[in-house]
Amino acid sequence: MNRAVGVSPLSAAVKLNFGVGQIAEGIKTCSFSTFLLFYYNQVLGLSGDLAGLAIALALIFDAVTDPIAGSVSDRWRGPRGRRHPFMYASAAPLGVSFFLLFAPWVRVDEVGHGGLFAWMLLATILTRASMTLYHVPHMALGAELSEDYDQRTALVAIRHFFGAVGYILVYALGFGVFFASSPEFPNGQTNPAAYPPYALTLGLIMVASILLTAFGTRSRIPHLPQAQAHERRVRPSDVLLEAWLAMQNPSFRWMMLGFIVIIVAFGVATATGLHMYTFFWGLNRFQILIALVAGPVGSMLGYAVARPFFAWLDKRDAMIVGGFCWMVIYALPVLLYLAGWSPPPGSWALANFLTLITIFAGATIAQLIVGIGTAMADIADENELQTGRRQEGVFFGASAFAVKCSAALGSFFAGLVLTLIDWPTGSAVRTAADIPADTLLLLAVITGPVTALLALPGLALLRGYRLNRSKLEGIQAALKGASG
Repeated sequence: MNRAVGVSPLSAAVKLNFGVGQIAEGIKTCSFSTFLLFYYNQVLGLSGDLAGLAIALALIFDAVTDPIAGSVSDRWRGPRGRRHPFMYASAAPLGVSFFLLFAPWVRVDEVGHGGLFAWMLLATILTRASMTLYHVPHMALGAELSEDYDQRTALVAIRHFFGAVGYILVYALGFGVFFASSPEFPNGQTNPAAYPPYALTLGLIMVASILLTAFGTRSRIPHLPQAQAHERRVRPSDVLLEAWLAMQNPSFRWMMLGFIVIIVAFGVATATGLHMYTFFWGLNRFQILIALVAGPVGSMLGYAVARPFFAWLDKRDAMIVGGFCWMVIYALPVLLYLAGWSPPPGSWALANFLTLITIFAGATIAQLIVGIGTAMADIADENELQTGRRQEGVFFGASAFAVKCSAALGSFFAGLVLTLIDWPTGSAVRTAADIPADTLLLLAVITGPVTALLALPGLALLRGYRLNRSKLEGIQAALKGASG
């Protein structure tokens, strides 16, 4: 790998422009995790198992495209560097496919469940593929901007801070603007006509976010590592080989396995969150808005303290502590309800309590999200020392795939749960009164305390990650000695 010479310090503008690009990914991830299952299942009437299956099958496509995007961008040579061409190319396809996902041209009463399932699957795949084309190079770019142990944590925190801004935009535009209540739809989020203009607005913001970050970081291209001139273009066999070799790295293997288990549990919680707020907790749209926005606000607080927190505990222990605290905090509301200590459904006391809980949950899970991002950059250094190749794209492609497991596998399992408990959907359901009490309670228990416990094996797996500050300093010293 050809390393840059004479790298100047990162300016505040470059850091800001890099971080702004995460708004696009935040909007896509939040929309998928919060609304995609709810929209197709609850609003359009597609069965929960088929809706969850469409999301899970699209994830299989991601399992192929994520490492491809990483490998291709690692080896790309051109005047705009390794990452920027893909970022520019992704913007328009992402905006169009995202809009079509939430504005289908078919209805379940016209084409049946199979037809609506096919539309959902195709549109989800196209949206994910477009985001992969952008997001994997964007994350890899962050690892290349700095070699400093702590500044990498800061860059990841900045990126995820803007990802939280994307979440806030999704919630604020949805419940603050588009999901207005009406006599026909007391809960505005069940109104199918609200989603196409909502998706169009979010799609335009995503396009603007991508173009701004690509244009705003172009000045760093001459300072970034470049692909070796003799390195051949990527072949399908290369992708499989590089993925296999990546899994041979113990740091990467333990980090990915633990993170995927935890983030899938988090995905189940997120995918059923709107069902819980709307029907189990009985909140109105303004209460739901406040409670939902509390999540990214809490994440922002978590990102703000991530650097000193990670300096205190180091990366592995900080992630484990953050994940464990999320488990306890997330399970608490339903446990208090079962004990008879929860405020009454629909009350502002309950809304305020859930908002406070969500802030703490967001702050704790943020430590895990920051940790995986900054650890990938360190693993890339370790891998370069072992193999002589710089492969941020491969590792960040795997990281992106793990994050997508949150929405995809989480939504898949959530869809199965909805089907197993005979959750009613479509025009027959407007309020909690339309759902049997036993069904509501089953949803709360399964997607609350039971889901939280699923994260425990992931915390145990994270203990296998051994790459700390002192080891990284030795690795980077060896790399500089080899190149100097």
